[in-house]
Amino acid sequence: MLKYYGYRALSGICGFLPRRLQYAISHRIADLHYLCDGAARRHAMATMRAILGPCVSESKVRREARWVFRSFGMYLCEFMGQRRFGPAFIDKHVEVRGREHLDAALARGRGAILCTAHYSSWELGGPIVAHMKYPITVLTLMHPDPRINALFVELRASRGVKVVHSQSGARAVLKTLRQNETVAIVADRTTGGPVTGVKLFGRHASLPQGPWRIAHVSGAALLPTFVSRRFNNDYVLEIGAPIGMSDGSRDENMAAMAQAWAGCLEARVRADPCQWAVFRPMWDDDSSVADTKIVSRAVRPEPRKIGRDERNTIEHLEEHA
Repeated sequence: MLKYYGYRALSGICGFLPRRLQYAISHRIADLHYLCDGAARRHAMATMRAILGPCVSESKVRREARWVFRSFGMYLCEFMGQRRFGPAFIDKHVEVRGREHLDAALARGRGAILCTAHYSSWELGGPIVAHMKYPITVLTLMHPDPRINALFVELRASRGVKVVHSQSGARAVLKTLRQNETVAIVADRTTGGPVTGVKLFGRHASLPQGPWRIAHVSGAALLPTFVSRRFNNDYVLEIGAPIGMSDGSRDENMAAMAQAWAGCLEARVRADPCQWAVFRPMWDDDSSVADTKIVSRAVRPEPRKIGRDERNTIEHLEEHA
């Protein structure tokens, strides 16, 4: 209950405070979070070491990890404060690159999948696409607290973004793509379901299998898409060229798409590592793995318990293709 009212209060505060003041406050809260949450701090620092390489100093690792927390705090301001970060904000502070890739994908008539990550202000991507007059649906996890989940759905809907929950959203996703519309999926975090193995920054990681399987089943173009923050706190939405499908088997095709997208994510993160919000283990182990493969479950300690509907989502995709 307290968390719900906290989100409600944050939404109200972010709706009227000046942008610079919001960011200044969020930085102080983020610094406190960095100091108090040892587990999240260790994961952020481990991710920075993997990105920046073995020669990086510990002082730089700590500095970049602290900015991961600050970047996430700024993202929360932008997600919760829809009145401050609405259409007028997008017109003034956002540059769109690669719109031609989205137009070309929709010209094929099979819809488009905007495949993104927990990078910078990723939730801003949906409102930007909606503001460009493209119908946009986001596939997202349902929050366990129904009141908080309803609040998040309300915030997204207020920006023209339709929400489909991954627990039981297979039919809705396929229907959206068959209507030649756009679906956004965050692909850098597993949730306990089937995964695809990739190499990321020279180490073995697991990505959720859903995006690649949806693309395989639907024939929709899969476009690597990222929002990034500039030094002056303006934003760029980059829509990349579609990731092609191979002529191999289904599993080979999914593995190739996942690895290609992982390469796009790696390039984006290298450009500004501290905008990648990683507060949990990202890699499966500490050694490099030469080959990618499809595996049947996420290699994660204590994976989230999933229900029958979510477990069958991928099978439903193929059943109703």
